[in-house]
Amino acid sequence: MEKIETANVLTIRECGHDEYWLRDRIFDDPAQLGLGDLQALMKETNQAQGGRLDLLLKNHEDDSMFEVELQLGATDESHIIRTIEYWDNVKRKWPNRSHTAVLVAEEITNRFFNVVHLLGMAVPIIGVQVSIVQIGSVKGLHFTKVIDSYEEPEEEETPQVQYDESHWTKNNPGTLACARWYKKILEDLYGEISVKYFESYISLSVGGLARVWISRRKTDRAFVEVKHGLENFQEAVDHLNLGGLAFGTRSGKYFTFGVNVQQLTERGELHKWLAARLAPELLKKQINPA
Repeated sequence: MEKIETANVLTIRECGHDEYWLRDRIFDDPAQLGLGDLQALMKETNQAQGGRLDLLLKNHEDDSMFEVELQLGATDESHIIRTIEYWDNVKRKWPNRSHTAVLVAEEITNRFFNVVHLLGMAVPIIGVQVSIVQIGSVKGLHFTKVIDSYEEPEEEETPQVQYDESHWTKNNPGTLACARWYKKILEDLYGEISVKYFESYISLSVGGLARVWISRRKTDRAFVEVKHGLENFQEAVDHLNLGGLAFGTRSGKYFTFGVNVQQLTERGELHKWLAARLAPELLKKQINPA
């Protein structure tokens, strides 16, 4: 029988480190946050209204920015407020860019979830839980995204103007290529897939219900949103995290990805694993989602 080691979760201070150590680790490798292929711009940046922003990160694909506040221990009111204030400060400085507030803490408390719920869509905010995991004599820094308030527009129930494939071939061929890639893996699993083309996104339906949305992005990229069909959302989160796939979540029902076709292909098995769980009751008989 294979021997499985028991992992111990340790606090950062228990391991002899502090917040500055955590800041520098993230600055050296922002991708470990699980928010995409980000680059570090600044650390310990003084704010005009007072205080210092721990980290400022940027997505080089679309110039979107992430204002990161760090906290050891459990989230408290002062750090939550500070996260939102720093987000607002930087947003005012670069108003034409997309901005997301990020709070990284060792414990994301109910107070943080309540604040996010009250703010709704006013402040795009992400909560990332960080810990040090020890297995045997080896220790590793582990990040888990536990909340993401950002929402992409879904296909609305009100009538919308529909376009055809030629509109996307002309204006956003890279996004269209991503939609075709996802349509192919859905067809392999479920058979015929219904496609609707709108001005800013494409929807793919399984069993008569829209399950995947592909929104346009710059150059060859797309924003893919997948609605999974299993009750155990955390199981899928853990599986994708274990596979090292960068993703976002929304409302405990949706997974989101900022990708191009090459990235979809490189991580194809994980996307296929997730696609097989969109509507497991509709899978072809010869397909086993396990």
